[in-house]
Amino acid sequence: QDMLPVVRFVQEQYEEQEFAKALRTQNVIPFPTDNARTGKPGMQSVFIDERRIEMLGDYYERPGAFGFDMMRMMVDKTPILSAVILTRQRQVKRFCRVQESGKGPGFAIKLKDPSAKLGKDEQQSIQLLEGFFTNCGWEHNPRQRARLRRDNFSGFMAKQIRDTLVLDSAPIETEWKRDRKLGLDGFYAVDGATVRLCSEEGYRGDDEVFALQVVQGNIRAAYTYDDLIYVPRNPRTDVMVGGYGFSETELLIQTVTGFLNAMSYNLKYFDSNNIPKGMLHLSGDYGQEDLNAFKRYWNAMVKGINNAWTLPVMVSKNQESKASFEKFGVDVDDVMFAKWMTFLTAIICAIYGIAPDEINFEGFTAGNTSALSGSDTEEKLINSKDKGLRPLLAHFEDTFSDYIVSEFGDKYVFRWTGLDEQTAEQAWAEEQALCTVNEARKARGWDEISEDWGDAPLNQTLMGAYM
Repeated sequence: QDMLPVVRFVQEQYEEQEFAKALRTQNVIPFPTDNARTGKPGMQSVFIDERRIEMLGDYYERPGAFGFDMMRMMVDKTPILSAVILTRQRQVKRFCRVQESGKGPGFAIKLKDPSAKLGKDEQQSIQLLEGFFTNCGWEHNPRQRARLRRDNFSGFMAKQIRDTLVLDSAPIETEWKRDRKLGLDGFYAVDGATVRLCSEEGYRGDDEVFALQVVQGNIRAAYTYDDLIYVPRNPRTDVMVGGYGFSETELLIQTVTGFLNAMSYNLKYFDSNNIPKGMLHLSGDYGQEDLNAFKRYWNAMVKGINNAWTLPVMVSKNQESKASFEKFGVDVDDVMFAKWMTFLTAIICAIYGIAPDEINFEGFTAGNTSALSGSDTEEKLINSKDKGLRPLLAHFEDTFSDYIVSEFGDKYVFRWTGLDEQTAEQAWAEEQALCTVNEARKARGWDEISEDWGDAPLNQTLMGAYM
């Protein structure tokens, strides 16, 4: 037993020597990565292919011809995309308040270990952190926050939701106190379209700077890993991407093009259509003066708005005088507009993980019946929330816990509340199955009944055993 610590020390020294020897081994890769060549810790594989990606001196652009500005323009010009993003913003706003009543949508700071008991110090720290998130910092005065360009939590999340759904680039600037040992002072939403990532060498040789803010081609700010939180919601391992996310708008370029073309065609059909509805065919031996007079009379009576749909007249000399109307083409039908646009909307909703009913649009199903229709639409919206809203909230939950809450202690986490709570009907059904009359009254804060029947079960099945 006395020699055991010595044996362990010798064993650890031996393992460290073997590890150091392995690091000194000559790299057999002919062209190693920067980290492997310089012996730096971290990822040794290729993260970004600098030989092929477009480099602009101090930073590299997001690959592809479809840039951030085009993404924003596409969303602004497409009502369906705007409806999806606005719906998600409104839904998330319900969670941007501290949950005070114990139930319902909101957010809370909780202990990482759910089995741990909440002490007085922990409870005070949680209240301070919840106030920190409510004001996006320690400053609680709204006017002073406005001077600092600092939003409240609701406004901050509205900006973040739009940027992440449009660009998949929702950076967060972190402001530290003058003495950095005192921790964070606040955080801000940064325009995701202006942030550019640097190569592994960093900015002008400073590898701590990993991102820059570029406004109209001019570098305006440099960010270290302590100054900026940049976590894509849809990350990729593609070495041609090098850390940028993958926005849903990129997947919908062709779909949105089809939707806009259908809308433009529909609009042009009403305001710019000069194709006549048909042709009037006259048969008989008419003089030129009679024909000219007839055309004047006809066009004066039936010509459309702005002289649209001028009617052509055709004459054929025949013994039997008659007039017949020849119709052109076919009318616009459901297949050309309604079903086509419903199909494109269904694709957009599928990519964003949202139900068409949430944006007040018809679902594209075989029976023309929405998947969310029924006696309890709110209950059936859970399926849509699982696909879109929950993953979106989970992304910010992880981001806040990892990069903000962790600065104040490793035992706290950020959590959204009200996602998995029971409905009123479900809670009442459970209460009926398990509680007595007095237990139900006590849960509501009412006085208990002193008579014996106050202990009677609410469950009718147990009434026989109680009797």
